[in-house]
Amino acid sequence: MTVDATQIRDWLTKEALPLWSHAGLDTEAGGFVEKLTLDGRPILDVPKRTRVQARQIYVYSHAHLLDWTPPTGGPSALEAAYQGFDFLTQQLWLEDGGFAFSVQRNGTHADTRVDSYEQAFAIFAFAWHFRATGDVAAVEWAERTLAFLDDNFADIEHGGYFENATRDLPRRQNPHMHLLEALLAWHGATGEDIWLRRAQDIIALFKSRFFARETGTLGEFFDAEWSPATGTMGKTVEPGHHFEWVWLLYKYAQASGDDISQEAYALYKFAEAHGVDRNSGPASDIAFDSVLSHGTSLDENKRLWVQTEAIKAQVARMEFANDDQAAMRLEELLDRMFELYFAVGHGNWQDHLDVNGKGLAETAPASSFYHVFLALSEVLRVRDGIISLA
Repeated sequence: MTVDATQIRDWLTKEALPLWSHAGLDTEAGGFVEKLTLDGRPILDVPKRTRVQARQIYVYSHAHLLDWTPPTGGPSALEAAYQGFDFLTQQLWLEDGGFAFSVQRNGTHADTRVDSYEQAFAIFAFAWHFRATGDVAAVEWAERTLAFLDDNFADIEHGGYFENATRDLPRRQNPHMHLLEALLAWHGATGEDIWLRRAQDIIALFKSRFFARETGTLGEFFDAEWSPATGTMGKTVEPGHHFEWVWLLYKYAQASGDDISQEAYALYKFAEAHGVDRNSGPASDIAFDSVLSHGTSLDENKRLWVQTEAIKAQVARMEFANDDQAAMRLEELLDRMFELYFAVGHGNWQDHLDVNGKGLAETAPASSFYHVFLALSEVLRVRDGIISLA
């Protein structure tokens, strides 16, 4: 099966975007719901996380920029994005600063933890919302959130940011990866060099701490001084994050002119060599959730988001390295995604497969739409030359 541009565009415009702006939008209490049943019904009695509001703001802001028009009677992309924006800024920002981890459906506090990961996604969402709307409130919120990170979580001695105000261990590369994504989004939205200079700080930390040049791997967990965590945790790597960094490194290089193609290719090679199931079977040729840095699989299950990041890495290799092998891998991954993960139908997804391709998730998380939409819009842009969903 070849997944062509028409199939991708139809799935996005006629199924996924309408589903998640209708069943996935909480018009009574505000904001986006956390998850749907596999047959597309909203699950309302679940706390709403900052990351989900932020990710859905991104999706519908980007959909607006790609000229998506909803079916008759549904909210526009901007109306959906604004519902998320209003809920995020009015309900999840705490009096003492920072976005809380989650709130109850009606906006009362559920989990008041404030961590760097959630702040990074809020900044990312504000970039796309500003790009779609020109609303200066998005700029103000991004600057406020970044200032909160700098004032409360910045590690002046060792670089980067702590996980939270209590400096819990292990430290992770993951919030920094998404902060890099957010800073690049703001540079793309404004063209202002300040955002790129902030991105350069994250790249420096990647080169000096996250990236293990001798193995071509990306560390996940670290101690207080950015040395790898002890035991298995310090040896654990995630193919999905390797692929995600590949795409980000090429995007950073495009914006900055810095050549970091060697690091990007090293991550790509490791993930393709050691993070992909090469056994014959219904779930072959797609990536595992986690492996050890010497290549042994830790978890043979396969999350949807890992495959979307693999797709983005193939697209980046096609765009910036003219990689014909990556173009072939892209087609394999698209086939698998539509055949296995999207088989539940109606614009919904199975989020987690076992090694045999059997679905493990009983609900569809809204958090995955950010991964799916970004990956498929990149496929349309690079492979098919399409920059509009109209």
